[in-house]
Amino acid sequence: MNLTPNEVLIISFVALIVLGPKQLPEAVRRVGKGLADLRRFSSRIRNELDNAVEAGVEKSHDEELRRQSAPPNLPDDVNRHDRETGESPPPQ
Repeated sequence: MNLTPNEVLIISFVALIVLGPKQLPEAVRRVGKGLADLRRFSSRIRNELDNAVEAGVEKSHDEELRRQSAPPNLPDDVNRHDRETGESPPPQ
């Protein structure tokens, strides 16, 4: 949110009129603290989400590597050979 100097001046003037000079500093501190808390919360949520996504991608990648490096399933190869040739393959 980009505010021009004129907009900041108008907001400050309205806040001064509404809150008065005694309450304005405390209100500004509360707003600042609230914004800082919101930033910390947002950062924490973003980090947790990034970690969860990274863990899911890593798990998926590991499963894919295991699948690609696993030896072929022998019974399926034997059954496929039987279907294609009509005979059993030679014993190994």
